[in-house]
Amino acid sequence: MTDTGREDKEVGSVGAGSSQAASESASRKRLLRKSDMLVMPGLAIAYFTHTLDRANLGNAKTDGLEADLGLKGNQYSLLLVLFYVPYALFNIPWTIAAKRFNPSVIIPAAVAIWGICTLAAAATKNFGGIMATRIVMGAVEAAYKPCEVYYLSLFYTRKEMGVRVSIIGQMGFIAGAVSGLISWSVFRWTGGLHGWQYLFLIEGSITVAGAIFLFAFAPRSVEKSGWYTEEEKTLAKKRLEEDTEEKDKQFRWSDAKAQLLHGPTWAFAFLALMYGVGVASSSNFLPSLIKRLTKDTVTANLYTIGPNLVASVIQITATWTSDRTQHRASIAAGTVLVSLLGWVLLGTLDLVAKPAVGYFLTFLITGFTFIPSNIVPVWLASNVPTTTGRAVALGLNYAAMNLAGIFSSLAFRAQDAPVYKPALITSGVTQGVFVVASLALRQYYVRLNKKLDSGELVCAPGMEGRPEYRYAI
Repeated sequence: MTDTGREDKEVGSVGAGSSQAASESASRKRLLRKSDMLVMPGLAIAYFTHTLDRANLGNAKTDGLEADLGLKGNQYSLLLVLFYVPYALFNIPWTIAAKRFNPSVIIPAAVAIWGICTLAAAATKNFGGIMATRIVMGAVEAAYKPCEVYYLSLFYTRKEMGVRVSIIGQMGFIAGAVSGLISWSVFRWTGGLHGWQYLFLIEGSITVAGAIFLFAFAPRSVEKSGWYTEEEKTLAKKRLEEDTEEKDKQFRWSDAKAQLLHGPTWAFAFLALMYGVGVASSSNFLPSLIKRLTKDTVTANLYTIGPNLVASVIQITATWTSDRTQHRASIAAGTVLVSLLGWVLLGTLDLVAKPAVGYFLTFLITGFTFIPSNIVPVWLASNVPTTTGRAVALGLNYAAMNLAGIFSSLAFRAQDAPVYKPALITSGVTQGVFVVASLALRQYYVRLNKKLDSGELVCAPGMEGRPEYRYAI
């Protein structure tokens, strides 16, 4: 064969390869768009109701719920504690159940139960009644967040999950704004029920309707869904194998045990415990903090809309940047520094004569406190090679974050109202610890990647078939 003939053949081969790569890239994009259409709406609705029903007690408190139910002393804080105890304890059992029965079954069931609990709360007459509904609600709401991230890992690679977790997270802020708007409206009603009872009935009904939608339309997985073609199922399997060496999806107790004995698993749990204090404080006490700045308790709920909507924009920007740059720890730590400043200033400044300054600070704490709760679980999931280990690690991570809600609830004592200075300082300090600890964990993974690059480590543990794998930082 002449040189010219060889060159023509090589050019043709390169052209064919380029065409094939372009075709696969287009197929991947179509598959991603289809998964977004099938998976994201249901999860967004679920998280909307999750936040709506979990945080509405803070709105109800401003409408006289404590007086109507005869609560005394720190019984309101005790209600929050009794919610967070099962909320923390049931994370790992729920993720194991999701691994066994599929999250598309577990999540709708949990949503329906917590919606029923919210409806039942409207009929309570005393502390014992409201306590029972909150305990059961805590046990079932524990299912959502770890099952959400695990469910997403069945459809998306680790580089695609961060922004999607954040998009779903926006529904939490929208729920906060909607709850504030509903509260502002129903607390002015003069019917036969208290305003907070109308609030529980409306939001509980929305939740049950959302559970029915999710159960009807959520796909179990790409392989088991009729919405995907055989070609798309093959491509989806190929994509997901980029993140794991597992060849099947069976639950393995050996993987669960190994994950619990892995040091970084507990380091991530500690991070969740630290940022979780601020997350719980903002979720449960934002209406009370704003109430301090206005004499109109009904209007205090309306004022929660602004911080929640601004927080939505800030969070999606931060997590999109995190996905784009593939930097998890540095972005989470950097944004938390802003909320840390907001918590400390809100607790130390005299805001009686400067309510506008106080209101601006609520934008800082709402806008930046929640960012690690969306970035860190994705960072964790990216660095766990087995699906069983991922489910267990995520369950522990969310258990630690929910355990932080107990510390937050105990810190907001009745005798410290309306400023709650010790609680606000506590939230700031724990966020400072998070900054230091997250950057230290980042350096741990940086060192491991350097060892992989130099050949000191042949491959990451559990990724023997993919020596090119590197840890997310």
